[in-house]
Amino acid sequence: MLTASLIDAIKRWQPTAGVEPTGVLDVSDVVVTTGAARVGKVNAQLGADASADLLTITATTKTVTIPVDALDVGSIKKGQKVSVTLPDQSATPGEVSAISTIIQGAADAEGGSGDPSQQLNVTVSLQDADAVQDVAAARVQVKFATETRKGVLTVPVGALLALSEGCYALRTPEGRLLPVETGLFAKGLVEVSGPGIAVGMKVESAS
Repeated sequence: MLTASLIDAIKRWQPTAGVEPTGVLDVSDVVVTTGAARVGKVNAQLGADASADLLTITATTKTVTIPVDALDVGSIKKGQKVSVTLPDQSATPGEVSAISTIIQGAADAEGGSGDPSQQLNVTVSLQDADAVQDVAAARVQVKFATETRKGVLTVPVGALLALSEGCYALRTPEGRLLPVETGLFAKGLVEVSGPGIAVGMKVESAS
């Protein structure tokens, strides 16, 4: 609510920002965030078009962002525990806090090694903030606790066909659709099982 005391506070603040103390703020004068924020990057340059983004902000808590090949992201789950190795070779625990849904190029995600058009960002939150209090930005290594499967059948992820019923199927060269249940995803492959699925059978794949 706009009150007289708030207008007075704005007037006192405006000179510190180098503007006239009018007590009036336009929509473009300030940015309101839900909490404390950190300036991640200043995009504006002197003389640049004022309609462009001025800066980007990030949370004050430190996180790790990892570019992951889209075919491998199926093996990573939100809440999954990880181990982060810091530049001094010490390790600290972390947890997957977010998995992006926007595919981006490897050129935009430094460190990516897969198809430049098929990567997603995985964000890891660190459980011990004190472990990185002296680190502003650095390369780290992230180890994911993975599962293993023995004696299972796998196909390329591109062989999966999503059905309207909400399940998956494989298509044979003859055009038959064979419903399957999926298991572990890893390195572009996916575990499959179901009636009629056997070792050595041929299926169509998009990749």
